[in-house]
Amino acid sequence: MIKKIVHFVFIIVLAAAIGFGVYRYLEYKKYEPLRQDLERIATEDYTAVFFSTFPIDNYTEDDFIYYREIYPLKSAYCIPDMETLNDYFTRVSESWNEVSTVYLGVRPDIVTADDLMTLMDTWNDKHYEVILAYPSLDYWRELDEEEYPLILESYTDFINSLLPRYEDSDWLQDNLSVYFYGSTEWLVGNTFNYENDFNVNAGISHTLSMYSDRNHGYRLTLENYQEVLENFETLVADSRSEEAEHPALSKWDVVFFGDSIIAFSETSSIPGAVGGITGAHTYNCGQGGSHAAVTDNGLPGIPYVIDAFLAKNADSFAEDSQIYAGMTDYFEHSKKRRQKCFVLNFGMNDYFNGYPVRTEDPYDCTSYTGALRTAVDKLQAAYPDAVIVLMTPNFTSYFGNGTEPQSAVGGMLPDYAGAVNSLCDEKGLLCYNSYSELPIDSTNHTEYLLDGCHPNEETRYVMAQAIAELLWSKADTN
Repeated sequence: MIKKIVHFVFIIVLAAAIGFGVYRYLEYKKYEPLRQDLERIATEDYTAVFFSTFPIDNYTEDDFIYYREIYPLKSAYCIPDMETLNDYFTRVSESWNEVSTVYLGVRPDIVTADDLMTLMDTWNDKHYEVILAYPSLDYWRELDEEEYPLILESYTDFINSLLPRYEDSDWLQDNLSVYFYGSTEWLVGNTFNYENDFNVNAGISHTLSMYSDRNHGYRLTLENYQEVLENFETLVADSRSEEAEHPALSKWDVVFFGDSIIAFSETSSIPGAVGGITGAHTYNCGQGGSHAAVTDNGLPGIPYVIDAFLAKNADSFAEDSQIYAGMTDYFEHSKKRRQKCFVLNFGMNDYFNGYPVRTEDPYDCTSYTGALRTAVDKLQAAYPDAVIVLMTPNFTSYFGNGTEPQSAVGGMLPDYAGAVNSLCDEKGLLCYNSYSELPIDSTNHTEYLLDGCHPNEETRYVMAQAIAELLWSKADTN
């Protein structure tokens, strides 16, 4: 009996020792980023700091060095409270570095507007660039009924308390810039942009790093903050009240072929946003500079691209290209049982190069329409049950806003858009006419396009929403 008791006690003690050891190890790992930060603050050279109360893992110091010529020290530790944040600044002041700019990631439920003002009063010889936390809409949807109003109120209180202070303070206007992406639907509405509720992926971190600068449109001002806050509250409230109006498309494979309008590699691309909105498995097989028509200029037309796709062979494309990545992703991860959908977006480069819209031969692959018709037939033969969506080219400000033909046989940009509509009617395909449905014209194109041709993130999200609606409508009828 005594032996059994001793044995039992031994097991209990051993389990406790192991448990304590695991606890100590986990605690050590938890605070390892903090220890790294404190060592770097004390030993490295820097001219700026980027401290944050939400994860900024995927921001890079190289972006600040390359684009802004400042040398920041970015915290690896997600700072949990004001006491720790103040300690970071104290340690910076004890180093030999002269810090001129502070980038500060702020969760308003951790750092209030008064906390920020106290911090700035204490360290008042620096310029502050504050980025308010921008959790995904999924985060807001999942908050319980007690948490939601408290977290939301922390945002509204922060903004409503801080921004009016600009009115009577030239110093604040010169030394504090606040950026808020919480009402930016292309960001928070696309789940593919996030690794978790607060941590965006590397591509999106790079984008936001570029946008969080003192002269950009995402900056809160006396003139815009009330409208931005109203849009934010509406967006978040709507996301919580929305019922499951649309069928889930998690059992769909959606493959995108197209030119550089499609080929953005970030999750804010049109394929990325479609996946983030619908839950579909999306594959981005876009290639910058490509066109539908078959020519001898070194880029394959869409019929040859489809041939390579159907042959499950991407070897004719550069291994570092988006089209290669998209095809190989599909070959490795698509499932036979999933509903297949193909989205084709061509026409901008067909117009720029002056390729004919059509010829007498409806299958003449040197023409825009003939090449698209041939590609569609190939896809339908291989995937008779697939959904096919054709997109028209969007507006461009180039060449007289798309009104100047680029060769003796080429048409105007609206001619290429009209040809897509006609082909969809002929073949019974879904059509998204981005040329006519997007409200872009010669007077406002800088609001929608990055460079007179390529859609910005917000416009790509709107285009993705339109495609999602087409897919949902088709899913509803199946």
